[in-house]
Order: sequence, then structure tokens, then C-alpha cells
Amino acid sequence: MTDRGDTKLVKQLLQDRIQGVCHWLLPDGRRVGSNWRCNNPKLDAPGQTPEMRVYFSGVVGSWKDFRSGDKGDVVRLIEYIHDTDFVGAMRLAKDFLGLGRLSADERRKFEDAAAKRQEVAAKKAKKKEDRKRMHCEKRFLEAALFGAGSPAEVHARRYWSETRGIDIGRVENLDRTSFRFSPSVEYWRMSEYRPDPETGRLTKVKEGPRFPAILCAMRSVLGQFVDHHVTFLDHVRADKVDLGPKQNPRLMACPNAGSVIRISHGPEGKLPEHSEEPHPLILAEGVETALSLALALPECRVWACGSISGIKNAPVTFPFVSEIYVAGENDWDKPQARKSLEAALDALEQSGKPLELMRSHVGSDFNDLMKEDQ
Repeated sequence: MTDRGDTKLVKQLLQDRIQGVCHWLLPDGRRVGSNWRCNNPKLDAPGQTPEMRVYFSGVVGSWKDFRSGDKGDVVRLIEYIHDTDFVGAMRLAKDFLGLGRLSADERRKFEDAAAKRQEVAAKKAKKKEDRKRMHCEKRFLEAALFGAGSPAEVHARRYWSETRGIDIGRVENLDRTSFRFSPSVEYWRMSEYRPDPETGRLTKVKEGPRFPAILCAMRSVLGQFVDHHVTFLDHVRADKVDLGPKQNPRLMACPNAGSVIRISHGPEGKLPEHSEEPHPLILAEGVETALSLALALPECRVWACGSISGIKNAPVTFPFVSEIYVAGENDWDKPQARKSLEAALDALEQSGKPLELMRSHVGSDFNDLMKEDQ
């Protein structure tokens, strides 16, 4: 048997040696920036682009295969590659780390050193996360205010009205502070970096392309800025920019669990931190879906959460929430999406509030339904 202390130590040591772990388990891959990229050896994918990633930053050792949807932590990676269970993975990990040959005194030293490294890594990660969040907030605050009539806002309103069928001016109790507009935001996913050969640190050598954008603040239940949700628009057409099948025209940048985009405040018309009256809350994944529902159902507070995971972590336990409605999307029929949705509904049920999943009978979401009705 493996006790909890063993598990924690082994996982920390695997994370400390994550590049060596990748060479061991996935020798056909290579390091690209802050992750290891390779084909999934469990899938027959000759000639296809490497879609498996093992991450060296954030949750070190976490991994995902974007072709199959399989993912997990570093111990789960050993289980997955070696077709074994948790006990077998721990045995293989200990052999790799040489832990079976340690004396009790050596083991204690290992544990102390691992704990110190973990503390240093956590502080370093938080500092990096704080810097990124400050940069995102600066980008959001530098964009034009809602209602200022900037050219970027005019372009965004054309997108909403002509392409999505949304007259945002008709949304009752709209949270105007959630939206800002910029004529030029870098699509940072397409920027290029080069590692320093000595330190391994990445330096940006080429900026990503820039586009007009709608920036939405993602806030905690008390109103603190956590992240921004950016929708990149075409320079000319009243539509999202087309960057090809592998690039999403909507991006978020920071860890944002527990934060939401406040779309409308329901009949009470107050910010969550000032609300007292219980009213229904609608949680949607996308901003346009949420705006469509806010137009149709002014008796409900409406939040956009950015993802199914965002719905799962939405702050719903407060007295101003009387019941919860999750606005489902009809493209949530893939196995991984279904699993994520079930996990989200299970988590929301723990609040003890009445909970219901609602789906559009037209198109992929409630925005498609609204356009159909117009």
C-alpha cells in the first residue's frame, strides 16, 4: 500500500524532474517553451501534428491529449502510458526516482528539500500569476468604456446586432462595467518566443497579429478583477476574426475559477455584493448566449462563465440566488464535454439550490434560438 505522505513526496519529486520524466515516458517528444509536445503513443496517429502536452509551468506535470481528450496529473501519466493502476504507477515512479534505495535519514532529507522547493515554486508561480493578472487588468482598463461611442464600440455593436441579433441597449440592468472595446489587441497565442540557450527563459521575438476586440471583465463575487475574456473581431466584417481551425477567436489569460462575467443584475438591479433579494440566476458559457438570455428573461440575473469549468466553479451559494439555471449548448455532445457538464451540475447541486439544465431546441445555443425567433 502507498500512504498519503508517499504520494505527496513522489509527486513532488516527479514534478521537480518533469523534463526527465518526459524523456522517460515520451521519448519521441521535445520541449517547446513551457511544455513537452509529442504524439500520444497510445493512439495511432502517423503523420499528424503532435497534440499531446505535458506542462512545465502552472500545475507542473499536468498533461492533456487534445486529440483524445485524455488528461491528468503526473502520476496519472505513468498509469496511462504503462497501462497500470495507481499502485503500479507509484512503484514505477519510485524505481525511476531511486526512492527504494534510500535510508530513513536520506528519505527525510529528500522530503525536507522537496517541501522547500515546493514552497519556492508556489511563491514564484503566484508572483508570475499576479504579474499576468495586472497586465490583463491594464489592458482592460486602457480600452474604451461602454457607452463612450468609440469606433471600436461601434464595430462591436455591429457584430452583436448584425451577426448575433443582439441589441445590447435593450438589456435591462446590464452591467455596463463588464464591457470595454479596443481597436487593437494582440492575439497573444500567435506570438513567437525563443528560449535563451543558457537560462531556458523565453523571450518574445515576434508579436502576434492585432485585431479589434471586445474585452469582458471576469470578476469574483465581490467584484475583484480576476481575468478578461477577449473576443477578437475581423477588421472589416461584423464578425469574429477567422484565424483557422486551430485558433479560437475568444481567449482568456489567467486562472479564473470562481469568477464570472456579470451580464445583467436581474430585477433588483444591484451588484452581487450589494444584493439582498433572492432571484433566479442563469449561468451560460458564452457571452452572446448570456446576452440573449438577459434580453429574454429580465427577471433573472445572468452571468457568462467562459467555459463549462467556469460554470462548475461559479459562486452560487449566496442568498441573492434563489435557483440556478444552466444554459446548455447543443454542441456539448462530445464525451469529454458531457463528462465536464455532469461534473458542473454535480458541483452546483452541492449548493442546495434548485437546479435545472435548459437547452435550446434550435441551433447550438440560445443565441441561435433568439435569431430564429426574430
